[in-house]
Amino acid sequence: MTTFASGDTRILLVAADKATLFRASGGHLTHAYEFAAGEAGVAGFARYLQEAPSIPTSLLVDVVEEEYRPDTMPHVRGADRRAVLARKFARQFRGTPYSLALTQGREPDGRQDDRVLLTALTKPENVTPWLAELTAHKTPLIGIYSLPILSASLLPKLKPTTANVLVISVQAVSGLRQTFFREGQLKISRLAPMPRLGAVPYANHLLAELAKLRRYLNSLALAVRDSPLAIYVLSHGELLSELEKHCRNSETEQYLLVDTADLAQQLGLPSTGASAYSDAIFVQLLLQARPRASYAQRTETRYYRLLRMKWGLIAASLIILLGSAGWSALRFIDAVGLKQQAQDAESKALFYQERYKMARRGLPATAVDAPAIQTAVEAVHQLAAQRSTPALWLRVLGAELATMPNLAVDKIEWYAANDPTQTAPGDVATAAPSAKPDELARYSHYNIGILHAHVVAFEGDFRAAIATVDSLAVKLRSLDHIQAVEVTHYPLDVRPASSMAGTASGELTAPTADFALKIVLGVPDGRHQG
Repeated sequence: MTTFASGDTRILLVAADKATLFRASGGHLTHAYEFAAGEAGVAGFARYLQEAPSIPTSLLVDVVEEEYRPDTMPHVRGADRRAVLARKFARQFRGTPYSLALTQGREPDGRQDDRVLLTALTKPENVTPWLAELTAHKTPLIGIYSLPILSASLLPKLKPTTANVLVISVQAVSGLRQTFFREGQLKISRLAPMPRLGAVPYANHLLAELAKLRRYLNSLALAVRDSPLAIYVLSHGELLSELEKHCRNSETEQYLLVDTADLAQQLGLPSTGASAYSDAIFVQLLLQARPRASYAQRTETRYYRLLRMKWGLIAASLIILLGSAGWSALRFIDAVGLKQQAQDAESKALFYQERYKMARRGLPATAVDAPAIQTAVEAVHQLAAQRSTPALWLRVLGAELATMPNLAVDKIEWYAANDPTQTAPGDVATAAPSAKPDELARYSHYNIGILHAHVVAFEGDFRAAIATVDSLAVKLRSLDHIQAVEVTHYPLDVRPASSMAGTASGELTAPTADFALKIVLGVPDGRHQG
């Protein structure tokens, strides 16, 4: 159930012969208007809607033509449930769009189907004229509610102690309403005509109608066995005193007479003007707790949905406005603080500038001003941070030469470059870099060195010397960070284009096996290490 007592609203209590319009403000009834059924009454209702402000309105229906049929259906949800109910409504309630299904538990055995109470307003003509005027005047319709279904919200106020409960009330707009509940669930409701109070003995007429309902309950076996029937009769004044004389409790029936004045006070209604009629009590119940079950079609409540959207947009706009105001206030405070900090920083800057000028007056004149000196110092620091040494290159080469004692170093040429293909210091490479793009990003620069060495104790076996040089080159190429190893000079030039020359003399010189290797090593960037 949903509370909607705040704000102005209207409730039209509709019966077969007339309708009563209640106006409420702040959750309390203020005044009421009565309209007769038929063209004259509907025309009067239309004039009222034309002159009165357009505020949300609910229809509370109390008519004879409302049927209640217990049934079962598969335990399904969503579209499947709607499809099953549509077939049941079309089969049991033809010719009316106003039907409902009240879920009342599940079967204990088998598929455990849902127990439902199917209800419907079988004579739509009771409500369609009033709905047509509401739609014509674009009045927001909250919903169409059944007075018997609404009666369930009375049970917490009555606090019954038995499973079988019968609530009897008299409505000025409709008549004598008798609604039966079993274990808190609506099972049947009956509306009987009620003569004008005072025209017939009130207690006798009520007990006669009660006897008819008792026979109906027994024929349908709706009541729980071995549990008495608690009969709550809503009345007031002399009629209540008359009922006390005629109502006698028994093992099967317990009469509980409820004064409508006390019940109205419990619901927040003024006690002045209390009567035996319960119209205002049910209207107040609807104000305080609106049932979910509504007969209204979606097309009939579109203006109310638009109104709710409007309220939602207004609420969202207010939230955004308040949030923006709060955020702006915080930013304004931050801006004031930042301005104060800027003023303090400006004062400090002026103070130090004056101190700097005073300090410079005592210094001898220099040929270079302070900004130029600062630039030079920063350049020196930058060069120092980027300096390169052959330590890594020598460490890598030395580790390999230590495993080959038959090689001796004669000379080393070394330089650093950003391009691994650079041939000599200061030269510009003419070939595309051999390193891959990811390797170029991995290294900050390259150490390029040329190793001049010879084979120790060489006895003229040039084939073995060349194999030794190639073995050293292969080992170096397999190491990390080595980008390229090139043999620039072999102990013996075996290229097809080369030539050999000599002199014929009596002196022989010992042969040598000199060679040269160009080794390119990438120096890792500190950001890509480890």
